[in-house]
Parts: sequence; structure tokens; C-alpha cells
Amino acid sequence: KKSAAKKRKQWYQRRVRGAKCAGYPAYPALIVDPSTTPGFTHCGIPIPVPPPEVLKQRTDKPFTFLVLFFDTRRTWQWLPHRKLLPLGQDEEKDAAKLLECKKSAAKKRKQWYQRRVRGLT
Repeated sequence: KKSAAKKRKQWYQRRVRGAKCAGYPAYPALIVDPSTTPGFTHCGIPIPVPPPEVLKQRTDKPFTFLVLFFDTRRTWQWLPHRKLLPLGQDEEKDAAKLLECKKSAAKKRKQWYQRRVRGLT
């Protein structure tokens, strides 16, 4: 019989979520099974295989998931369950998260500018 933790992890595999890393707004990511083998497909879509250096960073903490961000660098990260957010289920929540991203980026640009101005004076 499978434990509740294993059932929950299996339910999350291959789902797209908003994932949040420290210092960044939530960003779309795919939850990937760390034991994925080359050539594995889901609904005809090839699932990327995690690099060995990412697998070495695995933690023993429960409810930690391996995610692949849909960014230009295709960033891998191990994240706890609380850092994964539903995505594509509620248009209002998705719009609010998008606005949060824009605010965060604007805030970072402002902070960078202020640091640069302080450095020049």
C-alpha cells in the first residue's frame, strides 16, 4: 500500500505550477519526476531528464519537488510544496500573479537605480 506522501508526489508529477524561488516572483514551471529516463514522453511530449548535478542537490525533506522553470535558461530547482502555486485554474489569481511579477521587476529596477545613484554621489 502506498503512503499518502508517495501518492501526493505522484499526483504532482508532470503538472505545470507557478513556482517561487526566494527573491523572485512566481514563474511557470513543470514538476518533473527525478527518476525520469531519456526518451520518456507524456501525452506525446518529451519530458526533460534532470542533469546529474541537479539530482545531487536532492534533499531528504518531505514534500520537496524537482521543478523545471519555463525560463530562457531552463532552470532546475528543488522546491518545497509550499512554494508551488496552482496555475491556469483561476484567471483572476493568474492575473494577480502576473501583476506581482511586473511590480517585482519594477521594484528591482528601482532598487538597482537607487544603488547606482548612491554609488555615484
